[in-house]
Amino acid sequence: MNILDVAALLVFALFVLGGLYRGFLYSALSVGAYMLSWLLGLAFMPLASSAVKGSENLYGMMLYYAEGSEYVKDAELARKAISSLSADQLKSIIDDAGLPYPMGKAITHNIAVEAFSRQNISTLGDYFNQTIVSVFINILVFLLIFLIVRGILAFIINGVDYARVLPQLRSGDALLGAGLGVVRGILALFVVFMLLPVALTVLGGFDAVTELVKGSLLSSFFYRSNFLLSMMPGV
Repeated sequence: MNILDVAALLVFALFVLGGLYRGFLYSALSVGAYMLSWLLGLAFMPLASSAVKGSENLYGMMLYYAEGSEYVKDAELARKAISSLSADQLKSIIDDAGLPYPMGKAITHNIAVEAFSRQNISTLGDYFNQTIVSVFINILVFLLIFLIVRGILAFIINGVDYARVLPQLRSGDALLGAGLGVVRGILALFVVFMLLPVALTVLGGFDAVTELVKGSLLSSFFYRSNFLLSMMPGV
């Protein structure tokens, strides 16, 4: 266990204590708000991502920070057309690249379907560049939409006096709220851990950051098995 695990456990504890204090109905509505925020984030992500890619300056800045082709350790290979490389070669290159999750999976898929052929993109390095910056943008856009929607819903939820609306919930309310606080904490950590591939892409050159993630016990679940990250498209 390292500092990343400790921070995650503190976040989790805050949600459990919040559920204990605010009660069942607040916590139940908050869980629903998370779900709705996720759905709207996924629904509007393609449109918002397209807007980012349509801005030359903003897209150029994202491409600069993503630096996808640098993951290809052999400069000669980076300049080769993907059609000239065998499936085994591509797998070996992607495995050796040490890419943050889910970048490797997205690159493999994009190469298999030649996702950028219409843009006359054919080299391995460019596929790394375009895929990684696309995932990078999609994660940031999704999180931004999620936070905006979640903030609006939180404002609405906080405006309701649940004790007056449903006074019968007073009995056992705190324990039920704490139980749902556990659920809220888990959902929140899935969202928080979505920032890891962004951080690893930007700060991948710092070995301490990579080692921090590798040494984290919780990252194997909340990061490498993150179902939200698995939904992020590579285009």
